[in-house]
Amino acid sequence: MHQQKRQPELVEGNLPVFVFPTELIFYADDQSTHKQVLTLYNPYEFALKFKVLCTTPNKYVVVDAAGAVKPQCCVDIVIR
Repeated sequence: MHQQKRQPELVEGNLPVFVFPTELIFYADDQSTHKQVLTLYNPYEFALKFKVLCTTPNKYVVVDAAGAVKPQCCVDIVIR
């Protein structure tokens, strides 16, 4: 007897996730603050796609602004 694997349904929409830290503070005169890391945690049993939007792209660069987070895993996103 052959069992079929069910493909998970793709659902579009917004889901809450955990982001640490909850805010970033950049200081113009302190270069050590010019590169900071956000950690995005996916608490669900399925993978999530993400996209980081920037309101002032001429001031900040988001490295790998889009991607996926495996179930119950986290990814680091660098902000410069």
